[in-house]
Amino acid sequence: MKFLHLLPFAALVLIACADDPSALTGRHSTTGPGDGTDPTTDTTNPQAVECTAKPTGRSYVLFDGSKLEESRVNENIGMNRARLKPYAVMSGEYSRVLGLVPPSLAGAAGSFDDPPARWFAETLYSGVTLSASFDISFEACTAATKTDAAFAAAPTAATAETQCAAWARKAWNRTASPDELSACTDLATTKLNDEPDARRRWSYVCASILSSAQFLTY
Repeated sequence: MKFLHLLPFAALVLIACADDPSALTGRHSTTGPGDGTDPTTDTTNPQAVECTAKPTGRSYVLFDGSKLEESRVNENIGMNRARLKPYAVMSGEYSRVLGLVPPSLAGAAGSFDDPPARWFAETLYSGVTLSASFDISFEACTAATKTDAAFAAAPTAATAETQCAAWARKAWNRTASPDELSACTDLATTKLNDEPDARRRWSYVCASILSSAQFLTY
């Protein structure tokens, strides 16, 4: 009799194990073709991190009939920020800012400590991650500046400030402060004077923005 009672449970386990293991958690499989043709399995180019809908909150009623959340104070918009972006969204972020994904990003999961499939771990960056972030950003920026005529000439104070403001606004989703623009302009026009190649100089400026804390967090 005990054996018969266990049959339905065993059948359920077999069905679950025979199915796609990712289906149990809702996370897409990482074994897709990787060419963007299958949105349900392809994770090589996920969308950029963004909120598209207000989350549904839960209500908890206490023994006295009051609600637990009634005394909860809501934070102002933008207060709970500066969480590090996980590796899984970085291809979407590069694509959002520059319109391309650097090829070396695909093999950098180890540098970003990307958790295994169907596991979650809060993202924590190390020195290896930050070094890889700059190298990958420089690769992306080099590809983005190699053909545009605007980057054929060395940056001036005016062109550097304009381009720094444009890159920062897109990468950081906010307008750069005067101090941030000043630092970026100084990098382009003074600190990189030893770089003879104008396009490489622009690429260094771009990479400094894409490897900054403002870009690597959300």
